[in-house]
Parts: sequence; structure tokens; C-alpha cells
Amino acid sequence: MQIALILSVILIALALLSGFFLLWNLPYIPKAKKQQHVYPELSVIIPVRNEEKNIPHLLDSLKKQTLQPKEIIVVDDDSTDRTVEILSHYPVKIKHRDNNVDDTTLVGKTVACYRGAKEATGDWLIFIDADTTFDHENSLLAICEAYRKVEGKGLFTIQPYHRTKKLYEHLSAPLNMIVVAGINAFTPFKERYEVGGAFGPFLMCSTKDYEKTGGHEKTLDSHMDNIAMTKLFQSNGLPIFNFGGKGVLSLRMYPEGPKQWLQGWSKSVANGSSNTHPSVMAAVSLWIAGGFIALFILLLTSLSQWWIGLIISLVTYFAYASQFAWLSRKVGKFPLWLFIIYPILLVAFVIVFTWSFIQVHVLHSVSWRDRKIDV
Repeated sequence: MQIALILSVILIALALLSGFFLLWNLPYIPKAKKQQHVYPELSVIIPVRNEEKNIPHLLDSLKKQTLQPKEIIVVDDDSTDRTVEILSHYPVKIKHRDNNVDDTTLVGKTVACYRGAKEATGDWLIFIDADTTFDHENSLLAICEAYRKVEGKGLFTIQPYHRTKKLYEHLSAPLNMIVVAGINAFTPFKERYEVGGAFGPFLMCSTKDYEKTGGHEKTLDSHMDNIAMTKLFQSNGLPIFNFGGKGVLSLRMYPEGPKQWLQGWSKSVANGSSNTHPSVMAAVSLWIAGGFIALFILLLTSLSQWWIGLIISLVTYFAYASQFAWLSRKVGKFPLWLFIIYPILLVAFVIVFTWSFIQVHVLHSVSWRDRKIDV
């Protein structure tokens, strides 16, 4: 028992170090109080499919921005709900799918972004998901100022801060954290790793760089436009900048129910992991294993009468739970009590990853918004 406890504590200590390694430094967009520069004209492109519950929140938050875009282009991807009707009440350009083109494969987010970009006339392009909202009136100003500071070059992406309400939504805590860590950009050795992806909910670039790379037209065969666009920009010698959205952008993921939650996460988790550096993937695996080991040792010592062992196992369990809470708060707002029962979160992650792996590598298709997507 003593030897097992010692070995377990060593493994848990390594797992805790792995946790710090994964999200060593996640940068955020600095706040901006007032406009001090003249920025290029902005075109905001929003791909939508059945987003009647989300799109009003995004458009309302855009309307309140102190820095206004030149145009907002909403590309409808064959919505079957009230999305288009709701859009008619906003001053936006609505782009519909060209029904004269007889090609059923020309659907999905990547194609919608491509269609929107063809209509855009701004100097800077912003591609943003419909379930995202700007947190305050100067959010867009702060983002443009941050992009200006990197000379308006390359692909500039933000992962919105995750807001949760329902109980099942809280299960996204480890998924958010690990997906963010999986792009290799936030470890202490990030200079040694090639960035493995970008954040899909918010992509920004100059029209010049977009045209230079070929943009979404070059990635029409991919349903993961953030990963495909990353490779495209890198192949053209352009940098990738990834930021956390805390204080600027937020989103509520999959509020329509557990089924949507499972479909939403499983469509991207396994594919995204294919671009994760082996050392980052090893750190993720060790961190998850450490959480289960901490639980196992706590259960084992609680059944014995070895009080010193029980105290040690309690300390390691709560150390892991505390780190879990600290890391998750970097990417979303989750209740602190949740991490006392963190093993449930890890089980949820394992279930999603397993189902995603089966869909991608066995079934070769995923489901999203009443549509089958071949992968």
C-alpha cells in the first residue's frame, strides 16, 4: 500500500506539472477605452444554419460597438428555421446559397465563409460564428487594436470565453481546456512547436493576405476551416496569432440539449487532435490519467484504516481539483463546486473523445444541424 501510494503521488505530481505545461500562457486581448487610430474598413462575415436563437444576440452586440464595421454579411446555409426571417429585421446583407449550382457538396461552414468573402469589400475580414457575442461596446475596437499591433498580418483568431448555464453544459470544462491546449501555442516551449490550428469561432485577416493564400476557396473540401486555414497561411509564410476571449468575446455552446452537446463536441475533438504535437498529446494523456489515479487512491485509502495515507490522498485529490478549476477558468466560467466531482468531467471527456474517434475513423461521418458531414 505504501509503495503504491508513493508511486501514485509521483504520477499525480507529474500530471499536475503536465497541466501547467498545457496552458502555461494563454494571452488575452488588452482592453481599449477609446479609439486612437484609424483602422481599415471591416467586413464581418457570419455563416449561419438554423441559428434563430443565437443570431439576434450577436447582431445586437455588433450594433452596440463603438467601432462599426463597414458591412455585415450573413451567409445562410439552407436554414430550415426562422433564421432568415429574423435576419430581415437587421441591416445586414443576406447571402443565400446559389440553387442554380447543382452540387450538393457545396454546403457547410467553409463554403458559407467562402461565399461571404466573395461579397466582402472591406480591407480586414472577420469570420465569426453565430453563437458568439461581443462582451462590451469596445470589444471590436480592442480586437482591431490588437491586430494593428501585429501589423495586420497573418491569421488572427480568438477562442470566445465559454458561458454555461445548464448542468450538462458544465461538462464542457475539460473539453474547452484540452481543445485550446491542443493547438500547441500555449506551452513554455511554444516557439519550438508549429502552431497546430486556429480558433474557429473567430477568424480575422486582411483581404490582402486572404487573397494571397486563396482563402476558403482553397479549403472547400474541409469541414474544419480553422485547421485548414492555419495550414494554408503557414504554407504562405504568414503568422498565426491565437488569443483567449476572456473580457472581449464569449459564447454559450450547445444550449439546445445534451444531444446537440455531444454532436457539437464530437464533430471536432478527434480531428483537432491529429494536429496536436506528440509531447502536448502526451501531457494531455498524463494529466487525464493523473485525475483518475488521484480518485482511485482516495477510494483505496478511504477503505483502509491508514489515516496518513488517507490524508495524503485527500491532499493530492484536492490539489488536482484546484488545478482543474484554475485551468478551466482560463477558457470559461464554470462553478467551483463542479471540480470537487471532477472525475465526472473526465469521464465525459473520454466518452466524447471515444465517440468522436469512432465517427471520424470508423463511420467516416459526423452529424451537425440535421446534416451528415463526410470526414
